[in-house]
Amino acid sequence: MSARLAGYALMFSDGVMQSCQIMQIEVTYQAPTRAGVMKEKRQLMSMKANYCMFCGEKYDKDEPAAAA
Repeated sequence: MSARLAGYALMFSDGVMQSCQIMQIEVTYQAPTRAGVMKEKRQLMSMKANYCMFCGEKYDKDEPAAAA
């Protein structure tokens, strides 16, 4: 099994920028086919960070922080 980060994005909503990173994850693994032969499979999924990768602050789950 292997995994790699393929990119990231920032979220914008309701006219407010929320610096919350979403990273695309690519996972590759071996799975058996109906014939019993192992075949490489690949899945793409996204992962939302709980902490800012730049400053280390935890994101607020309910709503974005108000601009000061």
